[in-house]
Amino acid sequence: MLSNPREVEKISQACVNEEIVWHLNPPKAPHFGGLWEAAVKVAKSQLYRQVGGSRLSYEDMSTVLAEIEAAMNSRPIVPMSEDPNDCTALTPAHFLIGTSMHAEPDPDLSEIPFTRLDHYQRLQQLFQQF
Repeated sequence: MLSNPREVEKISQACVNEEIVWHLNPPKAPHFGGLWEAAVKVAKSQLYRQVGGSRLSYEDMSTVLAEIEAAMNSRPIVPMSEDPNDCTALTPAHFLIGTSMHAEPDPDLSEIPFTRLDHYQRLQQLFQQF
């Protein structure tokens, strides 16, 4: 599709009409990315630190990454109102799904030895360490 010059022209014209401007990062230059690359760096460094020595199945890794994604998309950006009693904040999740990502918190497993936990609790402990 993108090898066809007419299609490329259509896409370019649609971007101009919608005032879409692309900013591409050069390969191997994450410092061009700004804030979003900083978030990637935080997630990667924490993953290496917490999960680095563990062998996780595809499903386990997917579960841990989904929980990390939810945590990162729940970080507050700005308060929703000027009222000091209102503790709600605008989060990246509001832009992605239209609301914040609320989940009932799991019990704290950080002090329990890894060998005494079942499979799901081990994944939860990895996430809680993140």
